[in-house]
Amino acid sequence: IRDPRFPTIVNDILVESGNARYQEVLDRYVRGEEVPRDALQRIWLDTTQQHVASLEVPEIVTAVRTVNASVAPERRLRILLGEPPIEWERMKTAEELRAWNDSPAADRDLFAAGVIRKEVLARNRRVLALYGAGHFFRKVISSSLVTILEADKIMMFTVWTNAAAEMAAMQPDVAKWPVPSLALLKGTTLGRVNLTEYFGPGGKDIPEQWRAPLEEQFDAVLYLGPLATISLGRPQPWRCAEPAMAERLRRVRLQRPALADRIEQECVR
Repeated sequence: IRDPRFPTIVNDILVESGNARYQEVLDRYVRGEEVPRDALQRIWLDTTQQHVASLEVPEIVTAVRTVNASVAPERRLRILLGEPPIEWERMKTAEELRAWNDSPAADRDLFAAGVIRKEVLARNRRVLALYGAGHFFRKVISSSLVTILEADKIMMFTVWTNAAAEMAAMQPDVAKWPVPSLALLKGTTLGRVNLTEYFGPGGKDIPEQWRAPLEEQFDAVLYLGPLATISLGRPQPWRCAEPAMAERLRRVRLQRPALADRIEQECVR
């Protein structure tokens, strides 16, 4: 994103985490305006996925704000929020939350596809979408963001980011590749390797519908080096006394009471 060529190719960045109800707040922030931190935090506190609710402003957001400060207005990047705009204050019971989750409005892939159609394609723009891999599968259980858009002949280019398997074990010369490297998959040794192998030890647990050569699921693979050199970012643990903790626990208990107990036990005292 910080590469000076990036804003000449991509206009928008769609992120999976972040309540779209607050799109206007985020727009103001990445344009360089002053936005109160508590207003920014609501974007990731009011997530539909409360088990990963966060008080932190993601690094990608501050990076885009910095990039936008150094480019012409027409080159400014926009971050699009891909989560359906749930209104947590209206969710008082588990039944109310379940009804919302079962409604078309809560479908994460359908909502993201709608965002791309409205905010990107209708404006003749290009988007980089950053999502969990399952949202990009072409061999799926029901549907994915990619299958929804490609059914309408919308061209997608999908990339598997490798962080679970040793690719050099699949193709030895990978060990000599520059880090990072992007490799096309169609008709290649890496492309013929089944998706299960790229999941590492967890591959044995993936659904049968996903089990296909990687080239049938993705267009390319991003190589980040041997696994021992890859470090994954972890969110800061919540403080037990954090004012937002009580509301977070209420929300989680509507979904998964046992998880709420674990969150409460693992917070920092």
